Amino acid sequence: MIRLQTCPICEKSVPPASDPSGGMSPFCSLRCKQVDFFRWADGRYAIIDPCRPTEFDAESAPQD
Repeated sequence: MIRLQTCPICEKSVPPASDPSGGMSPFCSLRCKQVDFFRWADGRYAIIDPCRPTEFDAESAPQD
């Protein structure tokens, strides 16, 4: 069964990207796309994953 994609802002169904009126995936409209953008710009969203020293690769770091 194919599940329709929903807009993360307003939860309306999103037209497929192949649809001439589509192309805003994963958003249903330009408005919802802009709402999401401004939420990121305003700092309402954040990616919280601290950099662990064990994951740092000293060889790939830029040399001064």
